[in-house]
Amino acid sequence: MTFHAFRCRLIFAGPALLLFTGVLCCWHVHALLIHEIGKSSPVFTSLVRPGDRLSLGFLHSVENCRVWDHLQINKSFGMVVVGTEFAESRTGLPYAAFNGEVFERYQDHFCISNMNRPVPEIYQWVDTRYENTLIVDGKQEVHLAGLAGNSLLHIRIDKLTVLEWAWLKAKLCRQQWSF
Repeated sequence: MTFHAFRCRLIFAGPALLLFTGVLCCWHVHALLIHEIGKSSPVFTSLVRPGDRLSLGFLHSVENCRVWDHLQINKSFGMVVVGTEFAESRTGLPYAAFNGEVFERYQDHFCISNMNRPVPEIYQWVDTRYENTLIVDGKQEVHLAGLAGNSLLHIRIDKLTVLEWAWLKAKLCRQQWSF
């Protein structure tokens, strides 16, 4: 390679690299973040878009039955509870539908649908005994107690630059590989 060819490549590669870095620093994405309370770094992240669904499942501590809360990401990237399913309708579990919601009984469980309950963030105590589970858009199943042990987790959606998200994702992957 001649010096002239190298210089031409450098002249074009430098601005292209600066432009690419600028895009990574300015282009924003929305991510589901899960933090262990008291820790600064998230223990889980996943990109989300409007229409994506989240399902939070757990064993109810009193009735010892499986409960699923279904959430959807709205157009402003907020979480909205759109339904809940449960096997019993007793202590600490729903018993009726409100404001246009539909309470239905199936053979082996109950369901409340047509819900529209915005939740800005979720604090959830997770414990291996309760089999806390998160399913992201029907594809990714996460055992929440496996992320940080038996602890209080904070679940929210945040706006990050692509560079921030990529750095966070790389950091989480490195932590998982080190175990």
